[in-house]
Amino acid sequence: MIKLFRIIAAATLFGIAVLAAGCGSTQEAAKITGPIWPSPPDTARVAYVRTFSSEDDFAGGLGSVVNALSGEKNRIRLTRPFDVCVADEGRIYVTDVSRGIFMFDARNRKVEVLGEKSSVDLKNPRGVAYGHKKVFISLASAGQIAVLDDEGRFLRMIGRPSQFPGAIDVVCDTARNRILIVDNKIHSVLAYSEGGDSLFAIGGRRGVEDGDLNYPQSAAVDASGNIYVVDAFNYRIQVFDPEGKFLRKFGGQGDVFGTFMRPKGIALDSHGNIYVLDALHQNYQIFNNQGELLMFVGKYSRGNDGFENPISIAIGGDDMIYVTDQLNSRVQVFRLLNAN
Repeated sequence: MIKLFRIIAAATLFGIAVLAAGCGSTQEAAKITGPIWPSPPDTARVAYVRTFSSEDDFAGGLGSVVNALSGEKNRIRLTRPFDVCVADEGRIYVTDVSRGIFMFDARNRKVEVLGEKSSVDLKNPRGVAYGHKKVFISLASAGQIAVLDDEGRFLRMIGRPSQFPGAIDVVCDTARNRILIVDNKIHSVLAYSEGGDSLFAIGGRRGVEDGDLNYPQSAAVDASGNIYVVDAFNYRIQVFDPEGKFLRKFGGQGDVFGTFMRPKGIALDSHGNIYVLDALHQNYQIFNNQGELLMFVGKYSRGNDGFENPISIAIGGDDMIYVTDQLNSRVQVFRLLNAN
């Protein structure tokens, strides 16, 4: 087992540039009762908020009984959560490889199962994304992307059956009306219009050169349309422009600050900082946009201070951070502390 990072000097690193200006309110941190990073006496930058693993956790113990995708009536409980995305109005979508797709609605304190209104089978989901009142779901069994409306009704498929044999992640670039499909079996990131037209591809061959991909795991898009790809078996992050042209890279294999062993999910906060999950380090590392390490959050744990095989990370416009903690069968929620 690789030694997990220590948090010494993280506060100094995290005080760099814009993030230091927007975070670390002493008054705000004083109200936090759960784990924070870095530990005192350093200024807190990230705080644990909550955990949810079932409808009781999320909906305040309402305990409604719903139809699971299998047709059985069970309480909604995450077993193998995979991907998470943030929609709007307090809604979060979570795929569970053994249970289906769930919508957790914080505002209305309810949980729904997607698929009951769909005319196609949504079993074995992987990636999920939301944009323009549509939900995009990569289906491992079908090798296609299912598109649902805001009510969970099936609209169409993107791609032919088995066209995306390893579609592990899907990302919405709403500003450009397109989606990105991360396929780790064909070592590609594929750009499609929301209507299903092919636009361009990144990668396409397994390799180590700039622009090559080696089992990519996930992607994210910044405000300028630049594309960030977790190039997992090359142990690096590659950055491409909005048309898919290689720009830069950072990372490398290792068990020290700024390196990766099993990189998985990726997301960006409102300041442009880059968050990368690592399923072997059991944490997420935070980098500035130049790829310089700022700090990390988490360790191997069944408590609220860490993870056991984290897979996906999503960040809302309010800088709330959501992580699917797969082997703990839950989603962990954190907050980037703000001066406001």
